[in-house]
Formats: sequence, structure tokens, C-alpha cells
Amino acid sequence: MPPKDLPGLYWDPARNRYFPLSARPPSSAPCRSSPAQDRVPLWSPTLATATTAAARARHHPARAHRSDAPRQSRGNPVAARERRRTTPTRQFLGDARGWLYSRALAHEYCDSAGDWDADVEAEWTSWTPELCLGPDSETSAICTTQTPTSTRCVAVCFGHTTRICVQNADTPDRTSLLSLSAVRDVRAASLSGAMLVLGAARSAVVLSDLDASGPVRTLPTASDVFATAQHETLVYAGTRGGAVLRFDVRTPTNKPSAHVVAESSTAWDSATTGQRSSVTFLHSMRDGRAHLVGFMDGRLGMLDLRFARRGAPPAVAYAGHVNATSPRLGTALDPTERLLFAAGEDRRLRAWAVDSGVPLHPDAAPLPDTEAHAKAYKPFHTRFPAPLAALQVDDDAMLWAAGGGTFWRWRLGL
Repeated sequence: MPPKDLPGLYWDPARNRYFPLSARPPSSAPCRSSPAQDRVPLWSPTLATATTAAARARHHPARAHRSDAPRQSRGNPVAARERRRTTPTRQFLGDARGWLYSRALAHEYCDSAGDWDADVEAEWTSWTPELCLGPDSETSAICTTQTPTSTRCVAVCFGHTTRICVQNADTPDRTSLLSLSAVRDVRAASLSGAMLVLGAARSAVVLSDLDASGPVRTLPTASDVFATAQHETLVYAGTRGGAVLRFDVRTPTNKPSAHVVAESSTAWDSATTGQRSSVTFLHSMRDGRAHLVGFMDGRLGMLDLRFARRGAPPAVAYAGHVNATSPRLGTALDPTERLLFAAGEDRRLRAWAVDSGVPLHPDAAPLPDTEAHAKAYKPFHTRFPAPLAALQVDDDAMLWAAGGGTFWRWRLGL
């Protein structure tokens, strides 16, 4: 007998269970979208570990593979990829209409030399819509992190009410939905263990324990937060006004004092004017001694927190990055934290050695757009059809990129 219709629910025969009507796939209950929801979401890196030699990254990457986002989500996708050795690989994707998708690894093709040389779509199952976080929202951030027993994926939407999806990546049916009516305009998120930090309107919001439904703490910043990062008990917030603030969550909740780590008004060299510019990227290095920061005016640098003082230039600057107006351009480190990759507003991709700031391909002049093989073999020589909104290097030395509704991947020479 067919299942009964229940108020507020619909039956999914493929998954053999009921779901809320708000989670109906777009093909049967499309979410509404408005032009204001056209911001490009972020792609957040996983905390995977790899043992590779960074020096070999100067070699040309192997052949690239490209694939398209699902038809329903051609509105500037955001993706996060998580891979565990004991479970199938899964990918997560969110779009500008609030939908969260996932797919699993079907199988891998390897030739005798051990290199992948097959269409990426042949290795993955079809994208499956998981749920709609909000019909008038975009999926603004996706984070993954390793827990003692599994892998956790968190997706967050942008809007007047913040909705959060918490999913066990190894057991997709174990999904929790949180709603924070007092938190709005979340543009960034970072996840470490069970602690989630949200970059919201004029504050950073800390959910101290997702497992135990811990308290929600608000850290005032006096400016919208565009980027977040964590290291142990320290929370970093990069603001629209150009300040990088540091909070210690061990301080009393009634005294959340912020320490200014860096400001965009500091001139890095004689060529920079020191004008204010929004923070667009933050990354706390694994040892906690250094911090990577990026500003909307194109500056990328590493702060040495052991000797940092207010108004001091960065210890290392990564020259050549191009940006002027884009708050959402892909930026990522490889799992060993030796290489930094950044997508430019000029539709180019660049990379540097983290410790020295030396560019990997300083003389990489762009090839004509019509040369299709450039995207396949020479990503640093390519001018892509659209700026790359998302970048990630996984534990298999694979560089993933997303932009303009298309996914790319290159096996790096690591």
C-alpha cells in the first residue's frame, strides 16, 4: 500500500522515509530566489592531513577534469569535500537558493601509473538534494571537521534568521537542524571539533558544543564579520571595517574583550596606501603561532603572532593577488600548510610558498581563452570563464575549484 499523506510531510520513495514539506527537492517544490541572493558562497577546507613534499608543486599538474553543478543549483555553487579512509568519499554543495546537496564516491579509475584519467562524473553518484535551509536564503558557508568517531558537516544559510544543518557525514540520515532567530546575516563560519563560530552582523557568534546543545555566545565586533577562524580557545573575526579581532572564550561571558591583531589601515610597504579594506580570508596555522589574512584590496599576508604588534606589517606577504571588490574569492591551503592558493578577481589562479611568499609560477602569463588544454594542464596559465569562488586541496593532493557553475580538479605534483 502507498504510504499515507501526513500533514506537513511528504513521502520520499527513494529514501523510504517522510520529510518536511520545506525539504522537498526543487523539481517538485522549488525555492524562491531573489536577485539579492546572488553572492558567491564560500568553500571551506577540511582538516585532513597529508604527507607530501611541497617542493614538487612547481611541476605542472596532471590533466584536469571538469564537471557541472546540478541543474537546480546553477546559481554560484559552494562545495566542501570530506574524505575518510574508512568510509566512502562524500561531497557537499550549497547554492544561492538555500539548497544543500551531497554525493558519494562510486568508484575510482586508475591507470598503470596510478594517475586518474577518467571523467570526474564517472566516479561520483548523482547530486542528491538533502534539504532547503531557507527559501529566501543562500547557503553561505559549509564546514567539515573530524570528530573522535566520525566526520561532521555543518551548513549555514544567510538571512534574517540563521538556520544551521549539522550532519554526520558517515551517516547522512543523522541530521539536526538548528534555528537562531537572534542571529542574522551569517557570511562565514569555522568549525573545530564541536565548537562552531559564525561571522554574523556586527558580531561573532560561538556555539560552544554542538553535541550537547551548549550555550550560544555573542562576541560584539562593532562591524559585520566577513571571515572567522579558531585555534583552541581563541576565536578570530575579520570585519567589514578591516580589523582582525581575537577573543578568548575562557573569559567571562559578561566581559568579552577583543584584542586587535591587525588592521587594514596599516601600510604593508611603500606601494600600499593603508586605506581601510574588508577582511575576506582568515586561517589560523596548525601550531597557532601564525595567522594568514586577506583583505578585499588584494593583500594577502602571514602574521607572526609571537611578535605581532598593532600597526606592524605582516611577516610574509604574498604579492600578485588581484582583488578590489569581491568578498568571496576562493582561497585555500594544502593540508601540510606549505602552499597557499588564491583565486583572483581577474579570473586567474595563483599559488605561493607559505613560509617564504615565493610564487610557484611567477612568469605564468595567461594563455588565450580559446585554448581548452590550458584549463586541463596549466591552471596557473589560465584565465577562467568566471572567477573561482571556491578552492580546496584534499589529502590526495587534488586541487578542487568551483566557479560559474563548473567544477574543476587537478592532481598536483606533490
